[in-house]
Amino acid sequence: MIRRPVLSVLVVSLLLACSSGGGSSAGNGTLNGNGGSSSAGASGSGSGNSPSNAAGSGNTLNLGGYTSPDAGDVLNGECARQDFDLARTPAEILIVLDRSGSMKETPSGSKGASKWDLVVPGVNEVVTATDATVSWGLKVFPEGEGSECIAGSVTSAIPVAIAAANAGAVTAQVTATTPEGNGTPTGDAIKAAVAYLKTLTDPNPKFILLATDGEPSCAGTSKDASDARAYAVQAVTDAASEGFKTVVVGVATTKSSATRALNDMAVAGQMARADTDPAATKFYLASTKDELVQSLEQITGQVSSCVFDLTTKPPDPGNIAVHVNDQKAPQDTTRMNGWDYTSSNFLQIEVYGSWCDQIKAATSNRVNLVLGCPGEVLQ
Repeated sequence: MIRRPVLSVLVVSLLLACSSGGGSSAGNGTLNGNGGSSSAGASGSGSGNSPSNAAGSGNTLNLGGYTSPDAGDVLNGECARQDFDLARTPAEILIVLDRSGSMKETPSGSKGASKWDLVVPGVNEVVTATDATVSWGLKVFPEGEGSECIAGSVTSAIPVAIAAANAGAVTAQVTATTPEGNGTPTGDAIKAAVAYLKTLTDPNPKFILLATDGEPSCAGTSKDASDARAYAVQAVTDAASEGFKTVVVGVATTKSSATRALNDMAVAGQMARADTDPAATKFYLASTKDELVQSLEQITGQVSSCVFDLTTKPPDPGNIAVHVNDQKAPQDTTRMNGWDYTSSNFLQIEVYGSWCDQIKAATSNRVNLVLGCPGEVLQ
């Protein structure tokens, strides 16, 4: 049983600019990962530096150990504080699952269980456990039970489209799928996956998870092992260039030529498995159900998002304090270890490196963002 990842809570204290010289307002609101917001507040009267305190005098907000000033304070008659809960944007993963007849074979050293017998429960366990943190989808190949390397082996069909809280649909489809396909048209399956992912317009990070037991056998409608390997590697390379990295899982793969092909695809997909041993596989090898679960757990942890959406541009985009576990993270425009805006519209930030690791690792982690007014010094 794997530990179910729990999303960290992101509490954002926004100091929003109001019209100068007049009254000011403060309120409480919620902001979700899809950018929707709601607020309710009270307006104060007066001018100049007269404070308006909709939350009540002397109140403080404890945000994961970081205590902000009074929720209703007005700074220099210009800014009032509002508080929002923000969800991390989920990673989106399209499983590209090999259902070729070879998946019915028994792995070396196994006691009768087929490769398919370890894939179904392993995939279903991880998809179910990560339902709240990953938006899953499913593409299977080859399609049908006809001849090998024909045009109908791969179509644009996506049995389960990517969606939030989609575990039930994915696991039901995986369970209903049978390993009766002919041939392994891996390259065309990746191309079909990319064509589908390009139709999705949301900003969430997107990945392909290729689970297969061997090397490709089809290059389009041509049956040639050497050409098929090069064709698949090029398809994975092209997918990465389009922004869709591919994680490769080898199901009970032992053949040396298959290992080389999967290694090449893993490297081309830009999600190769990290290992200090230069002889280790670059793909995730799963020869048992438990190994598959462990590999998928590592993969989902690796692609979990540390991206957070804002619905409005901060009053001063250059004046932000990001606290992770009460420690201020630095802004790092190299995007190695700290935080940075994801684009010039200042509507989304991403946390990187060890700071992101902290967010993903502990269920008690809290993140506090303070967006300051122009000229305000944030700590």
